[in-house]
Amino acid sequence: MIPQIFKIGPLPINSFGLMVALAFFAGIYVLGRSFSRNGISADLAEKYVISAAFSGLLGARIWFVLIYHNELNSSLFKALISDAGFVFYGGFLIGLLTLGIMTFIDKISITSFLDSIGPTLALGYAIGRVGCQLSGDGDYGRVTSGVWGMSYSQGVVPTPPGVLVIPTPVYESILSLAIFFILYRVETNRTFKKPLSYFGLYLVLMSVERFLIEFIRIEDRYIYNLSEAQFIAIGLFLAGIALVSRSFTPVKS
Repeated sequence: MIPQIFKIGPLPINSFGLMVALAFFAGIYVLGRSFSRNGISADLAEKYVISAAFSGLLGARIWFVLIYHNELNSSLFKALISDAGFVFYGGFLIGLLTLGIMTFIDKISITSFLDSIGPTLALGYAIGRVGCQLSGDGDYGRVTSGVWGMSYSQGVVPTPPGVLVIPTPVYESILSLAIFFILYRVETNRTFKKPLSYFGLYLVLMSVERFLIEFIRIEDRYIYNLSEAQFIAIGLFLAGIALVSRSFTPVKS
């Protein structure tokens, strides 16, 4: 693990923060291109990426603290400002709500906006999970004896010395990068003709990735031995299927 890359005087440069910065600049570039393809000014990309970064990270941290507060052994305030993990759905929902309000203020078509953000979200998530892997912030999976197991004993949220766990951030980063390339190719080729189909495809791919990865993560289980994130993934998958299927429905004459 490399939680801290280096120091500039007394200022530590953490690996997770460095990956967030990389995701930020990559997101501006990708979102700008997507905006242009969907009739939105590319100049707005920076504004929306900044807003998404702050609101998304805040939402992801709040959700993480609410779920894992008892395991962090610290006050609520200390948990919020610590280097410990993030929960994707918290960032996704809070970030999406924030950006939705911004599109209303800026008088941007919400359907065009949503159809633009899939590739950026997937790429940002892929880069962010690299940060999780480098910092060892607690997003790893179950204990394993397999050759693919890794130790996070030097991480921000360390595993016990000698204990190997499944490196789920690595898997998620690879899968999210694949989702990015699929979405970017589909968007570039203008495969779909009806609004919200591109956003629907993002929901389908992202929810499948999340649903599957949860089986090897350390999470509380509920009905049918599924986690909270898996139930959310099922809902988002069904919503995505409904949106994508519209592009394959014949238009009535």
